[in-house]
Amino acid sequence: MDALEEAINTSNLETKMARLDHAEKMLQVCAMLNSTEKTAGVPNFYLSAWAHLNLSYLWKLRNNAKNAVLHVLEMFSVDPFFSRIDFAPDIWKTLFLPHMSSIVGWYSEGRHRIMMDMIPDSADLSFTADFDQYFNESLVFSMRPDQAEKLKNLEKDYGQSLDENTRNYANYFKDCMNYDPATSKKAIPMLPIAEPPMTPLHEVSQKIPDYVRFGPILPKSAGFSPVLKANKNAIEASSLSATRIASENLEDSAAWDIQEGIPEETDESDYEPEEDRVHNIESIPTVKMSKDYKTGPNGHMLKEKNQSLSPQMFSPAISRRTSPKVSSSKQDGNDKVTSILTLRATRTLDNKIITSLPTSPPVYHDLSTSSADTDYESREQQESVKKKVNHERSSSNANTKSQASEKWYLGEYDSRSPNFGSPQYSERSTQSRPPKDFVCPITSHVFSDPVTLETGQTYERKAIEEWMKRGNTTCPITRQSLSANELPKTNYVLKRLITSWKEQHADLSQELSYPTTPRSSHGSPSSRQIQSRTSNLSDHKDSNDDSSNHRPNRFMQATVATSPTSVISQAAIEAIISGIKPFITCLCTSEDLKECEAAVLTISRMWKESNADPGVHACLSTSKTVNGFIDVLSASLSREVLRTTVYILSELLVAEERIRDILTNVDLECLAALLKNGLDEAAVLIYLLKPTFSQLSDFNLVPYLIQNICSKYEDSKDLEMVMNPKDAAIELVAQVLTEGDENSRSSNAMNVLSVNAVPSLVICLDKVDTRQSVMFILLCCIHADRSCRHIIATRIDLCPVLELFHAGDEYVRGMCIEFLWELVQLNRRTFCNQILQIIKDEGAFSTMHTLLVYLQSAPMEQQPVTASLLLQLDLLVEPRKMSIYREEAIETLIESLQKKDFPNLQLTALDALSSLSGHLSASGTSLTEAWLLKLAGFDQPYEDFVNKENLEVNEKELMEKTDKEEEIAANSWEKRIAFVLCNHEKGRIFNALEECLKSNSIDMTKKCLATATWLIYMLYNLPDTGIRGVARKALLDQFIYILQSSKNLEEKILATIALRSFISDPDALRELGGYAKCMYKTLKKLKRSSVVVSDIMKTLMNLPSVNAADLWCSSEGFELDTSMNGEVLSLLNIKGRVISSHSDGTIKVWDTGKKSLRLIQEVREHAKAVTCLYAPPSSDKLYSGSLDKTIRVWVIKPEGIHCVQAHDVKEVVLGLTADANFAYFFSQGAGVKVYGWSGVIKNIGIKQTVKSLAMNGNKLYCGCNGFNIQEVDLRENTSTTFYSGARKLLGKQSINSLHIQDNLLFMGGTSIDGAAGKVFSLSSRAVIGSLQTGFDIQLLAVNNDFIFGATKSGIIEVWLKERFTRVASIKNAKFTSLASDADGEMLFAASSDGRIQGWDLD
Repeated sequence: MDALEEAINTSNLETKMARLDHAEKMLQVCAMLNSTEKTAGVPNFYLSAWAHLNLSYLWKLRNNAKNAVLHVLEMFSVDPFFSRIDFAPDIWKTLFLPHMSSIVGWYSEGRHRIMMDMIPDSADLSFTADFDQYFNESLVFSMRPDQAEKLKNLEKDYGQSLDENTRNYANYFKDCMNYDPATSKKAIPMLPIAEPPMTPLHEVSQKIPDYVRFGPILPKSAGFSPVLKANKNAIEASSLSATRIASENLEDSAAWDIQEGIPEETDESDYEPEEDRVHNIESIPTVKMSKDYKTGPNGHMLKEKNQSLSPQMFSPAISRRTSPKVSSSKQDGNDKVTSILTLRATRTLDNKIITSLPTSPPVYHDLSTSSADTDYESREQQESVKKKVNHERSSSNANTKSQASEKWYLGEYDSRSPNFGSPQYSERSTQSRPPKDFVCPITSHVFSDPVTLETGQTYERKAIEEWMKRGNTTCPITRQSLSANELPKTNYVLKRLITSWKEQHADLSQELSYPTTPRSSHGSPSSRQIQSRTSNLSDHKDSNDDSSNHRPNRFMQATVATSPTSVISQAAIEAIISGIKPFITCLCTSEDLKECEAAVLTISRMWKESNADPGVHACLSTSKTVNGFIDVLSASLSREVLRTTVYILSELLVAEERIRDILTNVDLECLAALLKNGLDEAAVLIYLLKPTFSQLSDFNLVPYLIQNICSKYEDSKDLEMVMNPKDAAIELVAQVLTEGDENSRSSNAMNVLSVNAVPSLVICLDKVDTRQSVMFILLCCIHADRSCRHIIATRIDLCPVLELFHAGDEYVRGMCIEFLWELVQLNRRTFCNQILQIIKDEGAFSTMHTLLVYLQSAPMEQQPVTASLLLQLDLLVEPRKMSIYREEAIETLIESLQKKDFPNLQLTALDALSSLSGHLSASGTSLTEAWLLKLAGFDQPYEDFVNKENLEVNEKELMEKTDKEEEIAANSWEKRIAFVLCNHEKGRIFNALEECLKSNSIDMTKKCLATATWLIYMLYNLPDTGIRGVARKALLDQFIYILQSSKNLEEKILATIALRSFISDPDALRELGGYAKCMYKTLKKLKRSSVVVSDIMKTLMNLPSVNAADLWCSSEGFELDTSMNGEVLSLLNIKGRVISSHSDGTIKVWDTGKKSLRLIQEVREHAKAVTCLYAPPSSDKLYSGSLDKTIRVWVIKPEGIHCVQAHDVKEVVLGLTADANFAYFFSQGAGVKVYGWSGVIKNIGIKQTVKSLAMNGNKLYCGCNGFNIQEVDLRENTSTTFYSGARKLLGKQSINSLHIQDNLLFMGGTSIDGAAGKVFSLSSRAVIGSLQTGFDIQLLAVNNDFIFGATKSGIIEVWLKERFTRVASIKNAKFTSLASDADGEMLFAASSDGRIQGWDLD
C-alpha cells in the first residue's frame, strides 16, 4: 500500500512506474492466496478480494481500463459478500442488483409470509402493505422461537443466494471481456439466470398472488406455453401441484396452437436465463401461436371468445377445465386472467378421467388413520377436487412389464395410504376405517400378534422385538424405561376384537393386515451396477462379447439396506412409497413446470431416504414416469433440477437395463444439448445409454466431452452420481477414438490437443477405473502429434501406469508397453534416463522381471518394442558380463530381424534399433540417418528435417549445441548401447542386418542401411573386441554393392561412412583393393557431397596393390587467350577465385564456377609487369610485386579486389611473400630484402641469388642458385643452411620453386640423378621423398592428393602426395605459372603465349 500511495503522490514518471511494479508484485502475492485458509486469523478470500480491488486502482493509474475492470470482477468472484457490502457497494448496486430481481422477489415473499404470521389481524392487510410500520420492538420480543428461526434462515439464504449469483455474473462478465470471436474456439458466453432458493412445498401460501410467488415470467425459450382456463361455467378441475396457482373469475379462454409461433412478451423481452454453467438450455419442442389470439390484460396472448380448442393440441373428447376460485379479503370486481405454465407440447391429452389428488402432497411419516382431522381433510378434498385430466407422453417402445407397472401405481393407491386414493376408498375410509387401537403405531398395520408392554402401549410383536434388538430399552411412544427383558404374552382380548372386526370388514382386513412377505420389485436387480465400456483398440473389440457381465467396482452400490424380516424398515419404506406416489402423478400429469420441478426434487430426496428400495424403484421405472423426467430435462432451466433428474434416471438405468429401451434418440439429443450447454452430469446418462459411434459423431460431442474433462467438477454431497461425469466423458471420448477410423481418430485427438486437455488427462490417470481409457486417449494424442510426449512426460506420475501394467491383461500390458516406450523416446538423454529409472524403481513388483515374463509370451508385433524397453532399463548401469534381461532383449530383436516372412515385424525391429541410438527429434523421429549424413558433411537432410519440424532458431541451436551434461550422457549412452549390440553372441546382429540389406523392400533396405552404418561407425570407435572381422565379412560387400548400384545419393553417402570406418582395418583394405578401380570413379563423383570420400580415395590410391596410374583420371577443360595483356606471369587460386597477373601490369580476377573461368574484374594499378602474387592462408589480403618497384596491398572481396596500400621498395620485385608487419622479396641481386610497412628496408645476408621463397610462421625458406635452401629466422634475422644438394660438374643447378603444405616442404629445381624435386619434413629437416623425373622442374603446385610439377620441356608431371609415385603426365607448352585448388578438382596453368588452361581432375 505504501508503494501504491507513493506512486499516486509522485510526479516523476519513472519513479511512479517503478513503485507501481513493486506494488503489483506484492498485491499479486496476496491475490493468489489459498481462499480456503487463513493468514494471521484473517480469511484469505477477504485478503485476496482486497488485493484485487487495489490492483484495479493500480491498473487504472496505468490507464489500462480493461485490466482494471477484470480485477474488479475478480474481486466480486473471490469474495462477493464483502465486495458488495464493504468494498464496492455502489458498483454492485449498479452492475449486479438489476439482475437479482427474482431473488429480491423471493425474499419479499418469504418475509411477507413470516410477517403475516406475526402481525395480528393480518387477514385485513393488503399484499402491498408496508410491514415496516408493524415490525416494531414489541413485535420482535413477541416472536416465537420457530418464527425467529425462520426469519434468520431466510436472511441467511437470501445473502447466500446474492453472493452465489454475484459470483456467477462476475465470471460471466469476465468471460465476455476475454472472449475474442476471431480466435476463440470456445462457445460464446451465455448470460446466467439468477434463481432464488427453492421454497419448500408446504410453505408456499395459497393466499399470496402469483406475481409475488413466482417472480419474473419465464423466457419464451423455456419451452412452456400459457394455457388460460376455461370460463367459469365450464367443468371445474384441479391439478395436482407443488404450488397451486390461484385465479380469479375467467372470462376468456385461450390455447396455444403448435403450428404458429411463440408470442412476443413485451414486458420481459430482456430477460435471459442462467444457472451456473447451463446457458440457454432450449426445450426440444417448439410451440407456435394460432392466428385467432389476441393480447390479454396481463400481456399474454388470448384466444378469441367462442373459439374451439386447437385440434392440433386437444382431443374433442377432452372436457374443459377451470381453476378453482381463491377469494381475497379485497375484491376489485374484475376477473383476472392467470396463465399456467404447461409442459411440452408433445404431451397428448387422454380422455381418461382419474380422480385428482390433494394439492401439495407432503411426505407422510406417521400413517395412523383414525384422526378426526384427517377425516375432515379427506372429505374437504373430495368436494374441492373433482376431476383431473391425465396427460400421457406416448411411448411406442414401452413393453408389457412397464405397462403393468404403470397400472400398479397409477391406478388406485395403496389402501394403507389414508390421504391418497380412489374415491371409492376415500368414501369407505370415512365409514369403515379400523379403530386406532387396532393399528400398530410402528408398522401402521392392523395387529397380527399384539403385545401390551408395562407402559400400557400395544405393539406388533415382530416390530417391538426388532425395536429391542436394535439396543433400545425404552417404550417407543412414552420413552419410559422397560424393566422386563422379555416380551409379555399376546394380548388375546385385543386379538379377538380384531378378528371380529376383520370378519365384518373382510375387504379392508386383507389390505390393512400385516404382510407376511416383503414387497418385491418388478424385475429390479439385487445389486445396482452398470456396465463399463472397455476402451480398447479396434482389434480388441472382439473380446467384449460378454462384456455385459463385466461390471467395474466403481459402479457397485449398496443394495437395499433393509432386511426382508425388518418390519420397522419395511414400514418406513411403505411410508415412502405411499408418499412418493402423488409426486410421481404430478410429474406425469401436471402442466406446471414449477410443480414438476418441485416433484423431481422431492422424489430424489425420498429415493435417497429409501436407499434405492426395489419397491420405490418399481414406482419410478415405468415408461410414463421416465418420460416425465425426460420432459423436465427438456424444459427446465434450473441446474439443480436438471442435475437431480439426471441423477434419478442414472440410478434407474443402472438398476434396470429396461429403462434404456424407453429412452429414444430424441432423448439422447436432449441430453446432448444439455451437455453442450454446460451440464456436466449429462455425460453420465449419455454413457449409460450406450450410444453408438455414429450417434456420438452426429451430435459432435467430443469437444464438449473434452471441456467436461478439463473442468473442475466437484461431487455434490446431496447427489452422488453413479459415476463421476469426468469418468463418463473419458469413456465416451475413448469410445469415439476406438470405433472411429484413422482419420476421425486423428481429428478427434487433435481436438484434445488443441484445448490443452493433456494435463487434465494425465491427472485422471490417478483414477483406477478410467486409467485404461485415459492411457488410450493419450496414446492417440501421441500418434496424432508426437511432440505432446514431452508435456506428458513432464507431468505424469508413472506409478498408475506401472500398476496398470502389473495388474492388466495381455492387451492392457501391450498398451502400457507402447505408452512407456513413447515416453522414453525423447531428445534429451538425461530426461530419458530419469524416466527409465522411475520405471525401473517404482512399483511393488520388479518391472524388469514383469517385462521379461511378458516378452516371452507377448504378441509378435509387440516383441521388438518390449525388448527395446527392457534393454534400455538394463543399460541404466554399466553393462555387466552377464544379464538375462539384456540377452533376452537383444536376442528378441535379432530374431525379429530374421523373420523374412513378417516384413512389418522386421521394420518394427529396425525402428526400435534406430531409436536406441539416442539420436531423436523433439517429435520422437529418429535422427540417426540425418546425424550420420551430417558427419559426412552432407547437411541437406538435417536442414530439411529442421524445416519440416518448424523449429525456431533457438531450438535448432539447442539441438546442435547441447549442454555439457547432456552431451556426456548422450555419448555414454550411444557407446553403451552400441557395445552390447555389437558384442552379443560375437556379432550375430551383423548377420541379421546382412539379410535385411538383401531384402527387396526399399523401405526396409534404407532403414537397415542407416542402422548398419551407425553400428559399423560405432564399432570402429570402440575398443576392438574381435568383432570387426565378423562385421567385415557380413557387411563389407553389401556396402560396396550399395555404393556402386544405388541411385540414391544419401544411400551412397551412408555407404561411404561405413567404408571410411573399414579402411582402418588392414584386412578390409586388402578386400577393398580388388574394388579400387571401379570404386574410385564413383567416389570421385561423390567427392563434393561428402568429406569422407577424400580419405577413401587417398587410401585406395596409396594401396600397394593398386596401380595409381590406373586410378588417375583427368580431362582437358577450358583454355582462355589473354595474350592481349601479354604474358601471364603468376596464377593464384584462393576462395573460389583465380587471380592472374600479366606483363602489361594488369591483374585479373576470375570465377571458377562450373569448372571454367569467368572474368569478374580487371584492374591495372601497376605501371609495369606484375611478376608475383601472394595471399596468406588465413587472410583476406593479397600482395602483388611488380617491375615498377612497388608492392601493392589488396583487400579480397566477393565482388573482386581493392587496392588499399602502395609501397615503393626502390627495386624490382621478382618473388614475394609477406605477413602483417613485413614484406619479403628478392630482386636481381643476391640476398632477400625485408620491407617494413612503415617504409624501412633491410637485407638478409644471403650470398647466393634467390630464385624462390616460402614462409611458415617465423621461418623463411629461400631456394638459391647453389642448389641449396637457406632457412631464415625472422625474429633473429639470421640464416642457416636447411639443405645443400650435390652439384653437377657442368651446368648451373638451382632451386626454382618452393611450396609448404601440411608441415612438408616441397622443392623443385634442377634434375640430378633422375630426381628434380624433393620433399622435406620441416620438423626434422629430413628428406622423406623424391620426385622422379628427368626434366628440371620450374614450377610446383600441391593439393591434398597430388603434386604437380611443370618442367622445362613443357610437360606437367603428376605424383602421389602420399607415396611420391608418378602417376601421369600432362603435355602443354612453356609454362610460366601453375596453380591447383586444395580439393584437387582443378589444375590451372599459364603459358608464355598468354594462354590460361584448366584440367578437370575429377
